[in-house]
Amino acid sequence: MTALKIAQVATSDVSIQLLLLDHIQALAAAGHQVTAVCAPGPWIEELRTKGVAVETVAMNREAAPLADLQALRSLTKLFRKKRFDVVHTHTPKAGVLGPLAARLAGVPVVVHTIHGLLFHDQMPPAAQCFFWLPEKFTAALSHRLLSQSQEDISMAVRRKICDTAKIGYIGNGIDSARFSASNGAARTGLRAQLGFAADDFVVGSVGRLVAEKGFEDLFAAAERLHPSHSAIRFVVIGPQDSARRDAISPARLRQLGERGIIHFAGWQDVMSDWYSMMDLFVLPSHREGLPRACMEASAAGLPVIASDIRGCREVVRHEETGLLVPMQDASALAAAIETMMSDRLRARQMGENGRVYIRKEFSSAQVLARLCAFYEQLGQEIAAKHRDRNFIA
Repeated sequence: MTALKIAQVATSDVSIQLLLLDHIQALAAAGHQVTAVCAPGPWIEELRTKGVAVETVAMNREAAPLADLQALRSLTKLFRKKRFDVVHTHTPKAGVLGPLAARLAGVPVVVHTIHGLLFHDQMPPAAQCFFWLPEKFTAALSHRLLSQSQEDISMAVRRKICDTAKIGYIGNGIDSARFSASNGAARTGLRAQLGFAADDFVVGSVGRLVAEKGFEDLFAAAERLHPSHSAIRFVVIGPQDSARRDAISPARLRQLGERGIIHFAGWQDVMSDWYSMMDLFVLPSHREGLPRACMEASAAGLPVIASDIRGCREVVRHEETGLLVPMQDASALAAAIETMMSDRLRARQMGENGRVYIRKEFSSAQVLARLCAFYEQLGQEIAAKHRDRNFIA
């Protein structure tokens, strides 16, 4: 095996911690030298205590031309200094700046993972074109693309972002054992803590509190159901994200909480306990790669309602492990929640079906095996090029 020097690059430290830590550890265990590159943040020291080498470069998630130019310079300087064999980028901003910096620094191989294409089917044509451009830019500068979603591969080829030879499937997965054991004590304790009754029908959702995750659609559905369904209780777990332009305003969150429509639980470290206290999981997102929260909820035995979009359609099997509803349709979402509550036996059966499906199709071990196999092949190709170059010389 050829050991490679690899930079795993994401815009924020939380992406390294939550999305890429197991990737980095698996590649390191396979003998590669891996460095995480991201913006400074509160997770950096914890990553280092776990043995991850981290380099920080200030990057803004939103467009900021002057700051982005400085980030490009800093990334280029870092890549030249470290002489990486591979720069592997993730997340939108790092996916634009990272490949360009890698090319400027002369990095031999640039890889980008698509965690969900930036454009979706419901966007107006002008908006789709606008968000197509950075995807095309990243693809043009990358030697290889990996996609979490099979549908995104088809879409990328169909929309001429890349050809089939350049892109491969990596998938997304979880350690289902972390979520599959029911916890009756956590269910009872958390419900009591929130003031929910034992027989309330608890609908949960997880994610950053931004419009793109469909939270305004969920809030509108909850407002429709609240007057006539006092037994339906809503809990939302996740941080506010004031840096995003589509962040839900604190005033809106406060108003929903004060009216008793939504309970906001903030960031939670032990999600398995929170899934235990739910009866249904909802993710009305507008854009996804392969939604990990839906996998976790299904692994915990919950039926799932999700938007009928790329990514979600791969994780949620309609009428079998949950329901798919039209994106940005609060009425359809409310009706689907009512359907689940009115037939709890069916909902529980969907949850059990989901537990089996996730364990079979979306194991983190499968993803890490694909990743390590990809890098083994990449190492062989790089070694072969070096041999050819030396032979010619």
